[in-house]
Amino acid sequence: MYKTCFKNKKYRLKNRHALADVVTSAIVLAAVSIMGVMMLAWSNTNLASHQQEIEEVFSTQMNKINEDVSFESMWFPTPSGVMTANHINVTLTNTGILGLNVTTIQVTNVTGSNNTSFNYDYTDIGIVKSGTISKNVTYPWQSNDELDILIFTARGNQFITQVVVP
Repeated sequence: MYKTCFKNKKYRLKNRHALADVVTSAIVLAAVSIMGVMMLAWSNTNLASHQQEIEEVFSTQMNKINEDVSFESMWFPTPSGVMTANHINVTLTNTGILGLNVTTIQVTNVTGSNNTSFNYDYTDIGIVKSGTISKNVTYPWQSNDELDILIFTARGNQFITQVVVP
C-alpha cells in the first residue's frame, strides 16, 4: 500500500506539472496576442500620420504647380500730381486655375554694375482666377535702365520679367 500511495503522489505531481505547462502556454499566448494588437494599433497610427503628411505635401505642391502669373504691362510714368518720384505701374493677370496672393514685388536694376534692388512687401494683393491687378511701386528709374521685376506669391512661387525703361 505504501508503494501505491507513492505512485499516486507521483501521479498527482505529473498532473500538476502538465497543468503548469498549459497555464504557462496560455499566459505566453495571451501576452503575444496583446503585444501583436498593440503593435498593429501603433503601426496603423503611424501609417495614418505619414499618409496625412504625404497628402498635405502633395496638395501644397499641386497648388504651387497650378499657380501662374502673367505680366500684362509695365508703365513708367514721370512724376506728376501726387507722385513726386519716379514709379513703375505693374499690371499682373492670374492665368492659373487657383486664386493667389502676391506677397512681394522686387525690382532690381541690372544695368552694368548698378545692381540695386528694392523689395515692396504686400499683404493685400489677392488675385482671383483670371483676375487682373495693377500696383504702383516707387522706384528711382532712369531712361535705358534694365530692370528685373520679380513677383513672390504666398505659396512660395516666383515669377520674373525683364524690362528696359524707355
